[in-house]
Amino acid sequence: MNYIPSIRILLFSITLCGVALTGCGGGDDDGSGADAGADGPCGFEDRYLPYQAGYQWSYRVTDLGNPAVTTKSQELTMEDDSELGAVIIQTTTKATGTTTSALKRQADSVVRLRQEDRDELGALERTTVYDPGQNRLDEAPSNLVLGAEWDDVYTVTVTDASGAPVSSGERTDHWEVLGVDVECSSPLGDFTCLHLRRQRIAGGVSDKQFFYAKGIGKVREVNANQVEELVSCE
Repeated sequence: MNYIPSIRILLFSITLCGVALTGCGGGDDDGSGADAGADGPCGFEDRYLPYQAGYQWSYRVTDLGNPAVTTKSQELTMEDDSELGAVIIQTTTKATGTTTSALKRQADSVVRLRQEDRDELGALERTTVYDPGQNRLDEAPSNLVLGAEWDDVYTVTVTDASGAPVSSGERTDHWEVLGVDVECSSPLGDFTCLHLRRQRIAGGVSDKQFFYAKGIGKVREVNANQVEELVSCE
């Protein structure tokens, strides 16, 4: 009896299974409290802000004052931090340098606890600590309805490359849901999104609007100076 074709079919099936698992972004629990699985179009878990090591996004960034177009990429990796414990590290790479942010999921929120900004050569410029953590998105059910509003209050402490203090103070970000299941587009395609506005009402000036799609993450971000649009996710 000839077993060669059967063996080849079995090996081919195993290979396909391995490729599918690699591309799905799922896997074992990383200790962050993130959902495992591959429910979204990009293979991410079914949240507006997917949060697991291995996820990646890239964006087209358009400067509104001078229509220059650059790119920005983001990638999530797992790290055991000596001060913060198990965290997800978000590495953002853009034309002006790299930003690494230490993130954790707290209940329905993903919060940023620390951020390090480096120049295009990799030299540390400053470190920012957020206490109790800056809310990147709070997906509590009460916040996912049209007209929902809430405030995020936290303290920001900034030090320079040598560790010397630069500034410290309290901030308040006011969030508002402007739309639910609204159409939003990007170079990657057309999606159904949650439309949010975040205004800094204490401790600085910032006014941004975000469009998030479930299973994908941020599709668009708009402020007075630039627009970010999703190009790819994997």
